[in-house]
Amino acid sequence: MKLYQKLLKPIGIYPLVYFRILFGLLMFCEGVGAVLINWVQEHYVEPTYHFGYIGLEWIKPLPGYGMVYVFLLMALLGFLIMVGWRYKISAFLFFLLFGYGFFSEKTHYLNHHYLIFLISGLMVLLPAHRKLSMDVRRKPELESDVAPQWTLWLFRVQLLFVYFYAGVAKLQPDWLAAKSMSIWMANKTHFYVIGPYLNTPFMIELVVWGGIVFDFLIGFALLWPRTRMAAFWVAFVFHIFNSAVFHVGVFPYFMIAANVLFFSPEQIARWFFRKELNLIALQREPLKQPGWQQRLGVQFFILYLGWQLLFPLRHFFIPGDVNWTEEGHRFSWRMMLRTKRGTVYYIVKDPATQRQERVRLQKYLAREQLREIPKHPDMIWQFAQFLEREYKKQGMVAPEVYAVSSLSLNGYPRHPIVDPEVDLTSVPYTWGAKSWVTPRPEADGWPWKKRVMAETEK
Repeated sequence: MKLYQKLLKPIGIYPLVYFRILFGLLMFCEGVGAVLINWVQEHYVEPTYHFGYIGLEWIKPLPGYGMVYVFLLMALLGFLIMVGWRYKISAFLFFLLFGYGFFSEKTHYLNHHYLIFLISGLMVLLPAHRKLSMDVRRKPELESDVAPQWTLWLFRVQLLFVYFYAGVAKLQPDWLAAKSMSIWMANKTHFYVIGPYLNTPFMIELVVWGGIVFDFLIGFALLWPRTRMAAFWVAFVFHIFNSAVFHVGVFPYFMIAANVLFFSPEQIARWFFRKELNLIALQREPLKQPGWQQRLGVQFFILYLGWQLLFPLRHFFIPGDVNWTEEGHRFSWRMMLRTKRGTVYYIVKDPATQRQERVRLQKYLAREQLREIPKHPDMIWQFAQFLEREYKKQGMVAPEVYAVSSLSLNGYPRHPIVDPEVDLTSVPYTWGAKSWVTPRPEADGWPWKKRVMAETEK
């Protein structure tokens, strides 16, 4: 009951207002920028085949330049969120459109796109339009100086999970041995001024061990008032470094803006809005939401964060190395952990005539898809199902589709990632470990993993 009362305690609404403005501005820039740099065209317009999420393949991108208009519409909705015009409708439509773009093509899956999708959904539920918005100008009775405390802690705990689980993911031999980081830094030496310093043992070790310490501690340091200011500036430098070196789009600036939410509502009101909050008066001001909405909000807070606590851990319960099999990688805040390079081609056999044909993937897939498909067993399986349908259209009654793959993970020697002797049209796609996905070779620095699995089977 005490927790319930604390979560419903009135606090200044200015953190929500601040984040509404910054979120809207960043989403406006993201939508326009994605079109201007041809990112939308490369990922949605040029490909003739799209990899949907398994179970959601019915979500298809719009044909032609339809997705360009979708992103421009998202940019407009970001602007409307920023100024607070028809906020609830604008935020809900942005959430739907961003989710539509996200789930209609998984080739370019990024953790920060997933985070934006989650945050945009949370924004729909929060009363961020009840101050300094066009909605308040239109309907003054909407205005409020307070919001329930859970609305602020929802963001804080979500960010804490993102950081902490990124640290958990780095506790693996390949990261500690700087396998992926060495490859990445070797490709950054051409950068102006900083390039020669990136591919040095000191810098690589600093990023490897500093990344672990940062991810594990930064969320808690932001929560503690005594270390909050120092932690914020450490996070600021960290994210600017990532932006400069790894070119991860809007994500660093999004995280910097979100980290401000760890400061108190009084500080945010004073810094960004030049308002001095009267804490005693705020605590006396009633929340404008009906009682049932307040109770529902607290229940959502608990259920949502409970899911965010558990869902990223699912790969620990799936046999095999997640960096190799990709089982449980997505939606788990596993960032910057592996470098994969590989190839795959398909052999289609006609069992009636014993005729076989090698498929030319360039006929169907765009450049980015060709790079990504050898890395992901689920994408290899999906494309096999597509080829089965294509060859049936050409008159082949029961085509068999085999994938011949070769993959290098973090610089180790290449190995097949799927069994080339398995007809992929004959196996269903199931959750968890799959018999047709090869295990990561023991020689790749993971002998302890095989021993543990053998002992478990005994």
